[in-house]
Amino acid sequence: MFYNYLKISIRNIRKHRLFSFINVFGLSFSLSICLIIIMLLADQFSYDRFNSNAENIYRINHTRNDLDAIIEGMATGPMDVGKELTNRYTGISDYTRLTRGFGNGWVKLMQDVNIPLSGFFADPSFFEMFQYEFQYGNPSTALLEPYSVVLSKETAEKLFNKENPVGETIVVGELGSYKVTGVLKRVDGKSHIKFDGLASMSTLESLIKKEVLPDHLTAWTNRSWTWTYIRLEDEATPAAIEKNLTTISEEQYGEMEDMDTQFYLQNIRAISPGPLVGNQIGPGIPMIFVYFLSGMALVIIISSCFNYTNLSIARSLNRAKEVGIRKVFGAVRFQILMQFLTESVIISVLAFVLSLGIVQMMEPVFLELNFSQLLDWDLKQSVDVYLVCLGFSIVVGLFAGIVPALFHSSVQALQALKNLSGVKVFSKLGLRNALIVGQFGLSLFLVITVKLIHNQMNYMIESDYGFDAENIVVVQLNNTDPSRLKTELLTYPNIHSVSAAGFSPAAGTSSSTTIKIDEVEQELNYFEVDEDYVENMGLTLVAGQSFTESVKERKLVINEEASKKFGYPHPLDAVGQIVILDDSVNYEVIGVLKNYNHETLVSSIKPLGLIYDPEEFGILQVKVNSSDFEKAMGSITAAWNKVNPELKMESKLLSDEIAFFANIMFGDLTKIISFISLLAIIIACLGLMGMVVFSTQSRLKEVSIRKVLGASNQALIFILSKGFIKLLLLAIVISVPLTWFINNLWMDFIAFRVDIGVGVMLFGVVIVALLGLLVVGSQTWQAANTNPSKVLRDE
Repeated sequence: MFYNYLKISIRNIRKHRLFSFINVFGLSFSLSICLIIIMLLADQFSYDRFNSNAENIYRINHTRNDLDAIIEGMATGPMDVGKELTNRYTGISDYTRLTRGFGNGWVKLMQDVNIPLSGFFADPSFFEMFQYEFQYGNPSTALLEPYSVVLSKETAEKLFNKENPVGETIVVGELGSYKVTGVLKRVDGKSHIKFDGLASMSTLESLIKKEVLPDHLTAWTNRSWTWTYIRLEDEATPAAIEKNLTTISEEQYGEMEDMDTQFYLQNIRAISPGPLVGNQIGPGIPMIFVYFLSGMALVIIISSCFNYTNLSIARSLNRAKEVGIRKVFGAVRFQILMQFLTESVIISVLAFVLSLGIVQMMEPVFLELNFSQLLDWDLKQSVDVYLVCLGFSIVVGLFAGIVPALFHSSVQALQALKNLSGVKVFSKLGLRNALIVGQFGLSLFLVITVKLIHNQMNYMIESDYGFDAENIVVVQLNNTDPSRLKTELLTYPNIHSVSAAGFSPAAGTSSSTTIKIDEVEQELNYFEVDEDYVENMGLTLVAGQSFTESVKERKLVINEEASKKFGYPHPLDAVGQIVILDDSVNYEVIGVLKNYNHETLVSSIKPLGLIYDPEEFGILQVKVNSSDFEKAMGSITAAWNKVNPELKMESKLLSDEIAFFANIMFGDLTKIISFISLLAIIIACLGLMGMVVFSTQSRLKEVSIRKVLGASNQALIFILSKGFIKLLLLAIVISVPLTWFINNLWMDFIAFRVDIGVGVMLFGVVIVALLGLLVVGSQTWQAANTNPSKVLRDE
């Protein structure tokens, strides 16, 4: 029996090639999006599943009152919390720590090109707890001695042209030379901890003694540098351990009013995906993103399923006699139902096969997105994933085909053979009309949203930030002496001016501290700058003076916003005031700057202070003569090679840094929503086509009679189109105010934003309306040009 269903289904699919193509094409694109989401979620849910002890391994997180409401906690904590917990209480079989500061960070931004790896300082117990196997070296002794390092297999192959590099030495910037004591085997699974190498924790202690790293790293007040993991004994419960952590928290922070800290446990399998936690140690996505992706996949596939329903019902006139004859010959309702469901599933499976090809084409584009590279996303492809995707496509086929199958199987044989055009599937203004209005309304919303995001990104790139970003080359110092390099650069005639700073403004990096003025604590953003920074960046002083060779130590230049926040609305009144930084160091305010955007345009202008601190200089900002940029870059390279020939120079235009960060924030979002918009418009147009075809086929006799009686093609097109034009207008009328309202909700979180003007709205309305009219016009024109004799010859 099933073979018979299969044979008839394939025959019908081949017979009605146009409808089959439209159904397969529409479902395949929707399925491809869903398959990408399934593969991405499969990849994310695979984190830390390779660890057989994962059920008993927990990370000690902390939360405090000053966190944003959407952040559940912080992944880091004080360095000694694991040791304190293990020494004082039972229930813990082992603990291990990872501390930042060794090499580059896992995020591939602002990295020192001369440091060959990223990683952490780690306890020797790390390898046993997380079940890393050694290819070379002894895991029990590899991280005992200071200045020893264990490398991943990939990093060892990249750094050394030999099979076993144990005993070799690598240099990690100012952190010194390290002896390779081990090489890890490749891990089959994915871990939320991402590193190229791990240095011994005893190295950290040595670096603190040598004052290479600050001594406050080991203090209980430092809660942002160390990740602590514990393995519970089988009989221990997380609740009991958290109770002990509460006792430790009260003892350490009970008398500190500004250090309200509570510890809690998070199982490593619940990290990615998991709740939104700050200070993550590696890539991953929060669970809210999983819900968002799942919801998006559901909306896309439901829209495609309803389109299939509409198109299938539009074909009902052609298949009425088939159903009637089969019922006359004894077919029962269940058999008719199974026949149409089989056909629907076959179309869905064909769409699934096509979607696999689409996924393969889309995968490189997806993996090139900034967020994919930043968070190490991957599309997990395996037999299990493909089986899940195939099962999903079968379910989609059943869901899409159930309504047409129920409709056809319920029609009486006599009615099917006589006249199906009078059968009402939905009410006149029912589900189908609501679907078309909703689909085109959603399409309009997405088109306008894409335009707004694109405009906002361009606004962030092209706006005047209040400082001079043109012709400024940012050179990463990477432990190069800033004064020597600056002096050398100024000997070249095509170098206009040079200044040193901690980092670039408006490029995604900021630092803040708590200061006291008149015994009142205030939050202050700050930049470390030299005496030439204000002039080089084109900043404007409104009161006082900037730094000079003789006036710079323990001096502070603030902006107008800081002056107001400190209680001095007139900038002159702020000059000469004493500000206390870090609870102990007095700084005198010597100048007030006109407000400028030192952060991205997403944030409002906050209180800002410029301080002179050469030890924190990370970049030189070199203003070059614009007449010959290539020669100026050659001068910068030549100066670098004279001062520091052993290291590579890393440089970028300041305007490119600002644009890069804006592109990270909005570029990927623009691409993703643009693609979804295109998909939504295609689905909406296919759905509208199904409606138009259904309507015109059911009204062909009416059209033919009108044509015989002298109606013109233009009049017939108008009669057939006016109902659909009303639907398009209704979609526009409903969607425009909702689009304006919803986009204003999220854009209100952006301090400096573009306006949602009439031009943006018209842009979306024109695109959606033209596409809708093109679909309606093409089908109604075809119906209006039908030969009446062919339609009425059997009447």
